[in-house]
Amino acid sequence: MTATSSALPKEAAPSPALAPPPGNPRFALFDSLRGLAAVCILVFHVSAVTGLLLKPVVGDAIVVLGPNSLILFFAISGFLLYRPFAAGTAGIGRSPGVPRYLRRRVLRIVPAYWVALTVLAIFPGIVGVFTEDWWRYYFFLQLYSSETLAGGIPVAWSLCVEVTFYLLLPVWALGIRRLATRAGPHAWLKAELVPLAAVATAAVLVQVLAQRNVVSDIVATSLAGQLVWLAVGMALAVASVATQRAGGSGRLVRIVCERPELCWAGAALAFVGLVVVTEPEGLTGIVQTLSERQPIPKTLGSIALSAAMASLVLLPAVFGENAGGLPRRVLASRALTWLGVISYGLFLWHLPVAHFLALPEDPFRFSASGLDLMAQLPHATTAILVALTLAVTCVFAAASYYLVELPFLRLKETARPGAPIGPGSGAA
Repeated sequence: MTATSSALPKEAAPSPALAPPPGNPRFALFDSLRGLAAVCILVFHVSAVTGLLLKPVVGDAIVVLGPNSLILFFAISGFLLYRPFAAGTAGIGRSPGVPRYLRRRVLRIVPAYWVALTVLAIFPGIVGVFTEDWWRYYFFLQLYSSETLAGGIPVAWSLCVEVTFYLLLPVWALGIRRLATRAGPHAWLKAELVPLAAVATAAVLVQVLAQRNVVSDIVATSLAGQLVWLAVGMALAVASVATQRAGGSGRLVRIVCERPELCWAGAALAFVGLVVVTEPEGLTGIVQTLSERQPIPKTLGSIALSAAMASLVLLPAVFGENAGGLPRRVLASRALTWLGVISYGLFLWHLPVAHFLALPEDPFRFSASGLDLMAQLPHATTAILVALTLAVTCVFAAASYYLVELPFLRLKETARPGAPIGPGSGAA
């Protein structure tokens, strides 16, 4: 019952250029999860531009939806990147070599980001890139200065977190492997989960301290605060490896395989709980601000609900991806799969596109004159701008994927002659 084979038709299997590290399974439904998360983040940012976030109920729901979609991205990264290392530690897979791992990360992240950053700095002229702080933007350091945090491609602060995680993950995996070796073959699961629980607890503490204004917002939005979400994905990776090691047994795995709807129903309940307990400037609005104090129980409750929501959304893609059920049928749709394939471009391009379409001149965001569609479309502004932003961004994201990302992705591994490369083949 483990998810060790692709849910896609055999002829659509990814080429080695886009496949996971050799000797490790591919989790095909994660492509669509990326697409779903990217679209939700787009809706969140367009709603912020139009002011819909200030509306009661609907605005509160979108405030929860957007940042938690970013949390889902972090959890996806934690799962996909750590699982090969965890499998190697458990002795059921091939642990990726550090040079190959780093090469794959650079080829996956850097080219598309540098192209998007440069093009957008030329037109519509996003701020900060062609200044003395250029190196902060190009080398994933904009997060670490309050003067550059909101410049360039504003959402790239999360890429700064991801890049730091990429660099530290092999070090973590090596430490866990040594710990597991000393603990013995029957204690490897404890050697994996106890340290993960410790760092997740530390990250929760950082977020709590940020809510109390004890540590800065920059610390909270760095890996030190965001590691809790990456740890969620890493814990799911360990659970996936443990299930494979045990031959797919376990009551929870059977429930996830046979009744995936229960997972998404639980995620929906967690979402409702977050809407009830989270205010617009609360914890799940961390991408906007951490300046508002909250009671500690409320902060901890928000963290717990966000972690539960991310885990429950991911579970049907982790276990039994070919077992059927409504969540898997949704994730197997061609449209959502394609959006997942181009999701990195969607993430990079959508906010500057939304600003340019919606706003007039705005020197704090870009130097060109925007189209100011908010003034020209006073009715149903958010719905129309979401549709327009998605359509325009898909054009740029598709161009980014096929013209920029894919040529570099082919270099990740030596491809088989004639191996298919295309939609459905996006991998971590």
